[in-house]
Amino acid sequence: MVILVTGGTGTLGRELVPRLRSRDAAVEVLSRRQHPGFRTGDLSRGDGLDAALEGIDTVVHLAAGKDQAGETRGLVDAMKRHGVQRLVFISIVGIDQIPFPYYVDKLAAERTVLDSGLGVSVLRTTPFHSFAAAPFLGQRLSPVLFAPRLKIQPIDVREVAVRLADLAQGVPRGRVADVGGPSILAGHELAREVSRRFGWSKPIVDFSLPGGTWASFGAGYHLVPHHRSGGRTFAAYLASL
Repeated sequence: MVILVTGGTGTLGRELVPRLRSRDAAVEVLSRRQHPGFRTGDLSRGDGLDAALEGIDTVVHLAAGKDQAGETRGLVDAMKRHGVQRLVFISIVGIDQIPFPYYVDKLAAERTVLDSGLGVSVLRTTPFHSFAAAPFLGQRLSPVLFAPRLKIQPIDVREVAVRLADLAQGVPRGRVADVGGPSILAGHELAREVSRRFGWSKPIVDFSLPGGTWASFGAGYHLVPHHRSGGRTFAAYLASL
Protein backbone atom coordinates (compact mmCIF):
# COMPACT_ATOMS: atom_id res chain seq x y z
CA MET A 1 0.00 0.00 0.00
CA VAL A 2 1.29 3.46 -0.96
CA ILE A 3 -0.15 6.37 1.03
CA LEU A 4 -0.13 10.00 -0.12
CA VAL A 5 -0.41 12.60 2.67
CA THR A 6 -1.53 16.15 1.91
CA GLY A 7 -0.45 18.67 4.53
CA GLY A 8 2.33 16.29 5.47
CA THR A 9 4.64 19.07 6.69
CA GLY A 10 2.07 20.65 9.04
CA THR A 11 1.60 20.11 12.77
CA LEU A 12 -0.31 16.85 12.34
CA GLY A 13 1.52 15.70 9.21
CA ARG A 14 4.89 15.89 10.96
CA GLU A 15 3.60 13.36 13.49
CA LEU A 16 1.67 11.15 11.06
CA VAL A 17 4.22 10.66 8.28
CA PRO A 18 7.03 9.19 10.44
CA ARG A 19 4.50 7.11 12.36
CA LEU A 20 3.26 5.51 9.16
CA ARG A 21 6.82 4.91 7.99
CA SER A 22 7.66 3.28 11.33
CA ARG A 23 4.92 0.79 10.49
CA ASP A 24 6.66 0.00 7.18
CA ALA A 25 4.09 1.88 5.13
CA ALA A 26 5.23 3.44 1.86
CA VAL A 27 4.43 7.13 2.30
CA GLU A 28 4.56 10.04 -0.14
CA VAL A 29 4.00 13.68 0.83
CA LEU A 30 2.32 16.22 -1.44
CA SER A 31 3.94 19.66 -1.70
CA ARG A 32 3.03 22.73 -3.73
CA ARG A 33 6.72 23.32 -4.47
CA GLN A 34 9.33 20.94 -5.79
CA HIS A 35 11.40 19.39 -3.02
CA PRO A 36 13.51 16.23 -3.08
CA GLY A 37 11.48 13.30 -1.80
CA PHE A 38 8.11 15.03 -2.22
CA ARG A 39 5.42 14.75 -4.86
CA THR A 40 4.50 18.10 -6.38
CA GLY A 41 0.89 19.20 -6.68
CA ASP A 42 -1.16 22.33 -5.96
CA LEU A 43 -4.53 21.60 -4.41
CA SER A 44 -5.73 25.17 -4.82
CA ARG A 45 -5.26 25.09 -8.62
CA GLY A 46 -5.34 21.35 -9.27
CA ASP A 47 -1.92 21.47 -10.91
CA GLY A 48 0.11 18.28 -10.75
CA LEU A 49 -2.48 16.17 -8.95
CA ASP A 50 -2.73 13.60 -11.71
CA ALA A 51 0.99 12.91 -11.64
CA ALA A 52 1.09 13.00 -7.84
CA LEU A 53 -1.57 10.28 -7.61
CA GLU A 54 0.24 7.80 -9.86
CA GLY A 55 0.68 4.52 -7.99
CA ILE A 56 -1.17 5.75 -4.89
CA ASP A 57 -3.58 3.45 -3.03
CA THR A 58 -4.75 5.71 -0.17
CA VAL A 59 -4.83 9.48 0.39
CA VAL A 60 -4.77 11.04 3.86
CA HIS A 61 -6.07 14.57 3.41
CA LEU A 62 -4.77 16.93 6.12
CA ALA A 63 -4.20 20.10 4.08
CA ALA A 64 -6.62 22.97 4.69
CA GLY A 65 -6.17 25.94 2.40
CA LYS A 66 -8.29 29.03 1.88
CA ASP A 67 -10.89 27.04 -0.07
CA GLN A 68 -11.09 23.70 1.70
CA ALA A 69 -14.27 22.66 -0.06
CA GLY A 70 -12.96 23.45 -3.55
CA GLU A 71 -9.59 21.86 -2.93
CA THR A 72 -11.22 18.71 -1.59
CA ARG A 73 -13.55 18.46 -4.59
CA GLY A 74 -10.57 18.77 -6.90
CA LEU A 75 -8.68 16.08 -4.99
CA VAL A 76 -11.66 13.71 -5.02
CA ASP A 77 -12.14 14.22 -8.77
CA ALA A 78 -8.46 13.50 -9.41
CA MET A 79 -8.62 10.38 -7.25
CA LYS A 80 -11.57 9.09 -9.25
CA ARG A 81 -9.74 9.69 -12.51
CA HIS A 82 -6.87 7.54 -11.29
CA GLY A 83 -8.91 4.87 -9.53
CA VAL A 84 -7.61 5.76 -6.07
CA GLN A 85 -10.43 4.45 -3.93
CA ARG A 86 -9.44 5.13 -0.30
CA LEU A 87 -9.47 8.51 1.44
CA VAL A 88 -8.91 9.45 5.09
CA PHE A 89 -10.01 12.94 6.14
CA ILE A 90 -9.30 14.93 9.31
CA SER A 91 -12.16 17.12 10.53
CA ILE A 92 -13.21 19.11 13.60
CA VAL A 93 -15.72 18.44 16.37
CA GLY A 94 -18.82 20.63 16.21
CA ILE A 95 -18.45 22.02 12.69
CA ASP A 96 -22.09 21.31 11.88
CA GLN A 97 -23.28 23.40 14.85
CA ILE A 98 -20.83 26.32 15.02
CA PRO A 99 -21.12 29.06 12.33
CA PHE A 100 -17.43 29.94 12.36
CA PRO A 101 -16.38 30.55 8.70
CA TYR A 102 -13.42 28.14 8.83
CA TYR A 103 -15.74 25.47 10.26
CA VAL A 104 -18.38 26.10 7.59
CA ASP A 105 -15.77 25.51 4.90
CA LYS A 106 -14.45 22.42 6.69
CA LEU A 107 -17.98 21.02 6.89
CA ALA A 108 -18.45 21.49 3.13
CA ALA A 109 -15.18 19.64 2.53
CA GLU A 110 -16.22 16.85 4.90
CA ARG A 111 -19.54 16.43 3.09
CA THR A 112 -17.71 16.24 -0.23
CA VAL A 113 -15.65 13.37 1.16
CA LEU A 114 -18.62 11.51 2.63
CA ASP A 115 -20.66 11.93 -0.56
CA SER A 116 -17.78 11.01 -2.89
CA GLY A 117 -18.60 7.33 -3.30
CA LEU A 118 -15.00 6.48 -2.35
CA GLY A 119 -14.00 4.27 0.55
CA VAL A 120 -13.59 6.94 3.21
CA SER A 121 -12.82 7.35 6.89
CA VAL A 122 -13.50 10.70 8.58
CA LEU A 123 -12.20 11.59 12.04
CA ARG A 124 -13.34 14.69 13.91
CA THR A 125 -11.14 15.89 16.77
CA THR A 126 -10.96 18.78 19.20
CA PRO A 127 -8.11 21.34 18.81
CA PHE A 128 -4.51 20.34 19.43
CA HIS A 129 -2.64 21.51 22.53
CA SER A 130 -0.60 23.91 20.40
CA PHE A 131 -3.78 25.65 19.21
CA ALA A 132 -5.07 26.02 22.77
CA ALA A 133 -1.75 27.46 23.95
CA ALA A 134 -1.17 29.88 21.07
CA PRO A 135 -3.49 32.74 22.20
CA PHE A 136 -1.79 32.86 25.59
CA LEU A 137 1.75 32.55 24.28
CA GLY A 138 0.97 35.47 21.98
CA GLN A 139 0.31 37.59 25.07
CA ARG A 140 3.68 37.07 26.70
CA LEU A 141 4.46 40.81 26.51
CA SER A 142 1.03 41.91 27.73
CA PRO A 143 0.69 43.19 31.33
CA VAL A 144 -2.46 41.06 31.72
CA LEU A 145 -3.52 37.69 30.31
CA PHE A 146 -6.89 37.66 28.58
CA ALA A 147 -8.74 34.32 28.77
CA PRO A 148 -11.90 33.40 26.86
CA ARG A 149 -14.89 32.58 29.03
CA LEU A 150 -15.19 29.20 27.27
CA LYS A 151 -14.25 25.58 27.86
CA ILE A 152 -11.71 23.84 25.64
CA GLN A 153 -10.75 20.14 25.30
CA PRO A 154 -7.23 20.19 23.81
CA ILE A 155 -5.84 16.93 22.46
CA ASP A 156 -2.32 15.58 22.00
CA VAL A 157 -1.53 15.69 18.27
CA ARG A 158 0.32 12.38 18.65
CA GLU A 159 -2.89 10.65 19.72
CA VAL A 160 -4.59 11.95 16.59
CA ALA A 161 -1.70 10.72 14.45
CA VAL A 162 -2.07 7.21 15.90
CA ARG A 163 -5.78 7.13 15.08
CA LEU A 164 -5.22 8.40 11.56
CA ALA A 165 -2.47 5.86 10.96
CA ASP A 166 -4.86 3.10 12.04
CA LEU A 167 -7.52 4.43 9.67
CA ALA A 168 -5.08 4.76 6.78
CA GLN A 169 -3.99 1.15 7.17
CA GLY A 170 -7.44 -0.25 7.93
CA VAL A 171 -10.67 -0.70 6.02
CA PRO A 172 -12.79 2.39 5.25
CA ARG A 173 -15.19 3.11 8.12
CA GLY A 174 -17.09 6.24 7.13
CA ARG A 175 -17.35 8.82 9.87
CA VAL A 176 -15.80 7.31 12.98
CA ALA A 177 -16.40 8.38 16.59
CA ASP A 178 -15.28 11.90 17.45
CA VAL A 179 -12.35 12.21 19.83
CA GLY A 180 -11.23 14.92 22.25
CA GLY A 181 -8.46 15.52 24.72
CA PRO A 182 -8.22 13.95 28.18
CA SER A 183 -9.41 17.07 30.06
CA ILE A 184 -11.92 19.86 29.56
CA LEU A 185 -10.49 23.15 30.82
CA ALA A 186 -11.97 26.61 31.17
CA GLY A 187 -10.12 29.48 29.54
CA HIS A 188 -8.82 30.80 32.86
CA GLU A 189 -7.53 27.30 33.72
CA LEU A 190 -5.56 27.21 30.48
CA ALA A 191 -4.21 30.67 31.27
CA ARG A 192 -3.11 29.55 34.74
CA GLU A 193 -1.30 26.53 33.30
CA VAL A 194 0.58 28.74 30.83
CA SER A 195 1.41 31.24 33.57
CA ARG A 196 2.68 28.48 35.83
CA ARG A 197 4.85 27.03 33.06
CA PHE A 198 6.55 30.35 32.26
CA GLY A 199 6.55 31.88 35.74
CA TRP A 200 4.18 34.71 34.89
CA SER A 201 2.41 36.56 37.71
CA LYS A 202 0.23 38.82 35.55
CA PRO A 203 -3.50 39.02 36.31
CA ILE A 204 -5.94 36.90 34.26
CA VAL A 205 -8.94 38.71 32.79
CA ASP A 206 -11.88 36.67 31.47
CA PHE A 207 -13.73 37.95 28.40
CA SER A 208 -16.70 37.07 26.21
CA LEU A 209 -17.74 38.21 22.76
CA PRO A 210 -21.20 38.78 21.25
CA GLY A 211 -22.65 36.75 18.40
CA GLY A 212 -23.85 33.32 17.42
CA THR A 213 -20.42 31.80 16.92
CA TRP A 214 -19.33 32.60 20.47
CA ALA A 215 -22.68 31.37 21.81
CA SER A 216 -22.21 28.07 19.96
CA PHE A 217 -18.78 27.59 21.53
CA GLY A 218 -20.29 28.57 24.88
CA ALA A 219 -22.91 25.85 24.44
CA GLY A 220 -20.11 23.30 24.20
CA TYR A 221 -20.76 22.00 20.70
CA HIS A 222 -16.97 21.74 20.22
CA LEU A 223 -16.56 19.34 23.16
CA VAL A 224 -16.86 15.55 23.38
CA PRO A 225 -16.83 14.77 27.12
CA HIS A 226 -17.75 11.12 26.58
CA HIS A 227 -15.00 10.49 24.00
CA ARG A 228 -11.79 11.44 25.76
CA SER A 229 -8.42 10.29 24.50
CA GLY A 230 -5.33 9.35 26.41
CA GLY A 231 -2.02 11.02 25.75
CA ARG A 232 -0.42 14.10 27.21
CA THR A 233 -2.39 16.57 29.25
CA PHE A 234 -2.20 20.27 28.44
CA ALA A 235 0.22 20.80 31.35
CA ALA A 236 2.46 18.00 30.09
CA TYR A 237 2.47 19.54 26.62
CA LEU A 238 3.52 22.89 28.06
CA ALA A 239 6.30 21.19 30.01
CA SER A 240 7.72 19.94 26.71
CA LEU A 241 8.11 23.47 25.28
